Amino acid sequence: MTHLRLAVAVLAALLIGGCTGAPANSPSPTSLVPPPTVTPSLTAEDQKLEDAKARVVLLWKTLDELLIDPSRSINELDPMVGGDALTSLQLMITQTEQAGEVQVGNSVVASQSAVTQGDTWLVTSCIDRSGATFVKSGTTVTPSPAPRLSHEDTLALVGGYLKVTVDKVLGPC
Repeated sequence: MTHLRLAVAVLAALLIGGCTGAPANSPSPTSLVPPPTVTPSLTAEDQKLEDAKARVVLLWKTLDELLIDPSRSINELDPMVGGDALTSLQLMITQTEQAGEVQVGNSVVASQSAVTQGDTWLVTSCIDRSGATFVKSGTTVTPSPAPRLSHEDTLALVGGYLKVTVDKVLGPC
């Protein structure tokens, strides 16, 4: 079943080709994800930083939805994530599902900062998972050691689309 699901994910990724919103002033092909809201008072560079932060918030919302409802497709990550980050998240979700665990509650992006690094954007977020627990057969599974963890996400334009390409856990926040 896992191999079939992974094959479907790979096929969907090839067919979709990474449909996501792009930062302001970048190519913006038709997308499965609504385009970011442009704030007129921001410079083009500041808007790109806001777009990168919004993409990370959308990623956490989507992760929560996938962990809460195992019937959803892990392909929902494809528009937001690429490379090793996508592989790691797909593996984590698959292992959680195989263990018979589901998430109850949601994560909260408690704070964020973003900087430009050459052709990429670096977003640091404090993710509060204190309101999200894993349950197996009605019993709460031991939560992660720290309910608030700082994540550093590198985002890049991949085929003209803004995607998280690296996700690093920095430690408690």
